[in-house]
Amino acid sequence: MRRYRGVVIGLLIVLAISSVGLAADNVIKIGILAPFTGGSAPNGDASKNGALLAIEQINKEGGVLGHKLELVWEDSQGAASPAVTAAQKLIYQHKVDVIIGDTQSTAVLAAEPLVAKEGVIMFPLGSAEQITKLGNPWLVRVREHDELAAICIVNYIVENLGLSKVAILHSTDQFGVGGAETITQALANKGLKPVAVEAFNTGDRDFTGQLLNIKSAGAEALVGWAFDVELALMCRQARQLLPGVQLFGSGTAGQESFLQIAGEAAEGLVGVVTYSSTVQDPAVEKLINDYKARYGSVPQNFFVSLAFDAVQLYKMAAEKAGTVEKTAVRDALRTLRNVKGSHGLTYNVAKNGQALHELFVIQVQDNKPVVIDRVVNENVEFD
Repeated sequence: MRRYRGVVIGLLIVLAISSVGLAADNVIKIGILAPFTGGSAPNGDASKNGALLAIEQINKEGGVLGHKLELVWEDSQGAASPAVTAAQKLIYQHKVDVIIGDTQSTAVLAAEPLVAKEGVIMFPLGSAEQITKLGNPWLVRVREHDELAAICIVNYIVENLGLSKVAILHSTDQFGVGGAETITQALANKGLKPVAVEAFNTGDRDFTGQLLNIKSAGAEALVGWAFDVELALMCRQARQLLPGVQLFGSGTAGQESFLQIAGEAAEGLVGVVTYSSTVQDPAVEKLINDYKARYGSVPQNFFVSLAFDAVQLYKMAAEKAGTVEKTAVRDALRTLRNVKGSHGLTYNVAKNGQALHELFVIQVQDNKPVVIDRVVNENVEFD
C-alpha cells in the first residue's frame, strides 16, 4: 500500500511540475528596452505606458491565442554599452519573446547584434536610417526613418517656402549624425548644399558658437536634429541670435517636454511627427480616452503610440500565423498591410521591415503642435 502511495505522490509531483511549466509556457513576455534614467527617461516611461495599455486591453480580451501577455523592462540609459547589458537581461534573464525599443538609435544599433543572434522579434523605436539597412529579419520598424523625415522637411523648405540657404545643427550621436546625413542628401537631390553644418555633443547647453557660424553663412532656414532638451535650448538661443531664420525640428518637435522647455521660442517651428494629440482621427481619440482612463492625462509623447501599436502588430501577426512560434510570427509580421495605427497613420510592413511610410507635418502654434500636412512615401518594396 505504501508503494502505491509513493507512486501516487510521485505522479502528483510530476503533474504539479508540468502544470507550472504549462503556466510559464502560456505567458508571452514583452520587454521594453529604453532609457528610464537620464534626460531621455520620459521616452522610456512613455514606451512602457503605451505597451502596458495595449497589453492590459489584450489580456482583458483573452490574450493572444490563449496566451497572456506580460511586460518587463530594463534601463538602457539611451547609450550603447548599457543597452547591450539591458538587452542581455531581457533575453537571458527575463526570457522575453519580443523587445520594443530602444527609443535611441545608438542603443538600438548596439543591441541589434544580440537580437539577431538569439532570434528575438524587435520593434526598434529609433529613427536612424542605418537600422533599416542592417537587413535583420527580426526587426520591424513602427517609427519613421530619418530619410523620410528629411525628405519631408527639405520638400517643405524648398517647395512650400522657396528657401535655398539651409543650415543644419545636429547632435553627434547616431540619431543626429544620421539625420544630418539624410538632410544633406535630400538637399543634394534638389541641387542644393547646406550653407553650414554644425554639431554639438549630447548634453551641451550652449550653442552660441555654432549659431554664430550659421549666421555668418547667411542661412534662411535652420534644421535642428536633436532630442527634446537640446532642440528646445537650441531654439531659444536661435531666436536671439538668428532673428528671421525659419526653424525646423526633428520628430521631437511635437513632444510636450520640448514645448515646455522651448516656450515661446518654439512658435512657428515646423517639424515632422508620427503622433500629435491634436490630430482629428477616431484612432487618436480612442488612444487619448483610453490613456486618460488608465493614467489620468493626455498622451503627448509619441512613443506611447508607437509602443502601443507594436504590441497590437505582434498580436495581429501571431493570430495571422495561428501560432506564437517566433519564426512564424516574424514571417507573418512581414505580410501585414493597411493596419490603422493609434496615431491615425497606416502601417504597411515592407520587405526591409519598415512599417511606417507616412508622417504628419506640424507647426507649433500657441505652444501646440498643429498638423499642417500629411506626407506619404510611395516608393516602397513589399515581399
